[in-house]
Amino acid sequence: MKHNSTISNQTKLSRKIVSKVIFTISWLVIFPVIVIAGIIDVVIKHNKPSKVNDNFQVYSDQSKIVPKNTKDKSNS
Repeated sequence: MKHNSTISNQTKLSRKIVSKVIFTISWLVIFPVIVIAGIIDVVIKHNKPSKVNDNFQVYSDQSKIVPKNTKDKSNS
């Protein structure tokens, strides 16, 4: 029976080691990537040109619609 308990203890130890390795990889690789992506996102949003305020009037001849069929028909 001593042999079975040794295998069980080795299995528990290997599971602990694997869980620690995965935990370390996630904190040393995945977390910094997410943080850097967030920093890049903030920098890009900060450097975008500001939106134009839509509360101003545009005076242009090209923006006016020319009316059609405006001849006076009462003369005919």
